[in-house]
Amino acid sequence: MSKEIGNVLKEMIKEKNMTIFSLAKEVGVDRSTLQHFLSGKRRLNLEDLQKIMVALNLSKDKKKLLYALYENEYDDCEVLKNSHDIFALYNEISAQTNQKKMWIETEEYLVKTQLASEKARIINGQVKIEGIIRSCFMEEMGRNEDAHVIMSINFKHYFLYELIMRISCHNHRCGKIQNIIPLVNKKKLGNNLDILKTVLLLKSLTNIDYEPYYFYSGTKIYDDISIIVPNYFITSKQVITIDRDFESAIIYEDPEILDYYQKKSQMILGKCIPFVEKESAQWVDHTLPAFEKIKKSTISEKFIAFDQLETILDQSANPQKKGVATTISPQETGGILRSSISVLRDGVVGSAKNLCIRYHVNEEVVEFIILNRMNQSIQKLIVREIGIVIVFRDFLNYLPQSVHVCSPEEVKNSLRNIRSVVNGIKPV
Repeated sequence: MSKEIGNVLKEMIKEKNMTIFSLAKEVGVDRSTLQHFLSGKRRLNLEDLQKIMVALNLSKDKKKLLYALYENEYDDCEVLKNSHDIFALYNEISAQTNQKKMWIETEEYLVKTQLASEKARIINGQVKIEGIIRSCFMEEMGRNEDAHVIMSINFKHYFLYELIMRISCHNHRCGKIQNIIPLVNKKKLGNNLDILKTVLLLKSLTNIDYEPYYFYSGTKIYDDISIIVPNYFITSKQVITIDRDFESAIIYEDPEILDYYQKKSQMILGKCIPFVEKESAQWVDHTLPAFEKIKKSTISEKFIAFDQLETILDQSANPQKKGVATTISPQETGGILRSSISVLRDGVVGSAKNLCIRYHVNEEVVEFIILNRMNQSIQKLIVREIGIVIVFRDFLNYLPQSVHVCSPEEVKNSLRNIRSVVNGIKPV
């Protein structure tokens, strides 16, 4: 253990007017062992740290500080970064999937109307290019179910995501959007989670047929796409080709050129792989865990949000009442699912009522189960891309022994406090 966390613990022990001897006795370790922990001569394991927290009866903020210091000592920095990215992804998807966001109307640059007498026109400047794309997109979506857009523009250009979300709020049925997305396939270049988050939110839309496809940058498919140019946007009437820096573009309305790009893009789509598949599931009024790792068809590890502790309490008080759901998958309905349940610390994830992220060990697949309680519907978004699957596999292997999971003592104390509130007793 580093001296930093040891010094912080010493101050906390001093504040509580405890001696090293009395704390060591309460935690269940030798005094010399505890002194070595505090001086940084010996590494403190998570279980003993959590026992110290309970013995000192620390506040939530002080626990959070100690957990952060402890986590900084973890050897695998990549797993730590991916874990924080996954929690951020979870919270953003959970927050957005069940609310209607009112997208603010912005001025559209209708410069495409100037092209009526020209086969092609060069457009310079990112603002004008974005305006052209907005204008062509809005016109195409006006065709409702017959609308069809093909694009290979990276979502670092956030206006595209906002554009699609906005049109989904205004139109009852919006047709098809086929999106070709480059992914990195080397760990040092990133984990693709930011792209995944955007794709999942778009795939969850019910009035747009959003079809994301991926390829790995640096592959033969990338060379084929580069023949067309790095970024392109195709509708039923226009083709917009954009340079890599998004500083200049050419817009075409010539039927022959349009036909060429449509055929070429379909050929490339045939070489790419579907990024996210979508399935519907029958509505069940269960509380799903925030994360779940299914090892076999009848064995799983569940991780519930802190605010789902009341569900455990309700289930123990009312055995007939449905508690944390075991499954939606048909393969598991034939037997009883045996599960271990861990509780995530308060604040790690927000309300877990809308989303469950599930990793299937044998199938090497990650499922994002999204519940819409307003219309009582369930969507299952399935990801098989191996890089993302590995990120979630490593995350769920790390999670049980991480600082993000409550110790048994913390769970017991929290349940005791919930019971006290329910019974009208002042919580401890």
